[in-house]
Amino acid sequence: MEYNTMMLIGFPGPSELMIVFVIILVLFGGAKLPEMARNIGKGMRVFKEEANSLRKEIELTDQPATDPKATGVTKNEAVTDVKAEKPKSN
Repeated sequence: MEYNTMMLIGFPGPSELMIVFVIILVLFGGAKLPEMARNIGKGMRVFKEEANSLRKEIELTDQPATDPKATGVTKNEAVTDVKAEKPKSN
């Protein structure tokens, strides 16, 4: 007989989730949980914003420049300028 790995492991049910929640509550205390949830929410929000900005940047660089005079910079020049920028060391 062949068994699916996920069938052997299974997903946690309501009773297992309640036990995990109680353990977390005992370890961190009731006062820390809202703060931890806020920090996780902020981190997820920042990650989502960065992912969206990266996606927009990729979409802009993938589109061919239809009118180089309209932007003043061709696609190749823009890529060269980004590569040329290096942090200045004192």
